Amino acid sequence: MPSPNFCFKQFEIYHDKCAMKVGMDGVTLGAWASLSESLKSSDVQILDVGTGSGLIALMLAQKYPSAHIDAIELDASAAEQARENVRRSPWPKQVCVYEASFPEILDAKDFPKPAAGYHLIVSNPPFFKGELRPSDEARNLARHVGSLDFRSLTKGAASCLHLEGLFSVIIPYEAFDFFDECAYEAGLYLCRSCALVPVEGRAPKRILLSYGARRGQVEKQSLVVRNQDSSYTAEYHRLTKDFYLEK
Repeated sequence: MPSPNFCFKQFEIYHDKCAMKVGMDGVTLGAWASLSESLKSSDVQILDVGTGSGLIALMLAQKYPSAHIDAIELDASAAEQARENVRRSPWPKQVCVYEASFPEILDAKDFPKPAAGYHLIVSNPPFFKGELRPSDEARNLARHVGSLDFRSLTKGAASCLHLEGLFSVIIPYEAFDFFDECAYEAGLYLCRSCALVPVEGRAPKRILLSYGARRGQVEKQSLVVRNQDSSYTAEYHRLTKDFYLEK
């Protein structure tokens, strides 16, 4: 039976009430996502869409101590557990968890959406490989994401993103073309990507993406997570060293 909690350097996450447990996807996105350089000296507004246990929201609270973070979660049990994790963390006043669907919550009168938009939006959206048809894996993968489909996600993010803001996600590598199409249709432009290779010598399985409202040069990278002996690579350790406990 998996452990009901996961300890990081500065906070602890309980995830036994959440469908999406603490995993490498969320940790990697939380460590990789960042504000644009022009905003790092300012008080910022951050949105975590589909927060689950609150993992990424708390990672960003640690990374940006002056930021205010809104975390949205549709599932009632997960939303309550995220609130509990936030209350136990060093940043109980910095993170607000809302039980709601996205992007519908953006139109709610009692939701305090910042007038100028969010400076950073992050999402680790769900996907279900079991529902895919092998004839068109990438397109079906992108569409079978429950209540948070890629078109709704990108359209909602575009509608509340600051002009200088960034929208960052982690998705299956095979779904990139369809996700990028949805983002472009929503008025978002890719500015940064990082293909994640799970083990040295293998093909990428995930990709980290960051979009903005302005077209520009795209920074493309790749990152190998584990060596052949299953140990973390030096580059992955550098990315996550502020969060993972030393082993």
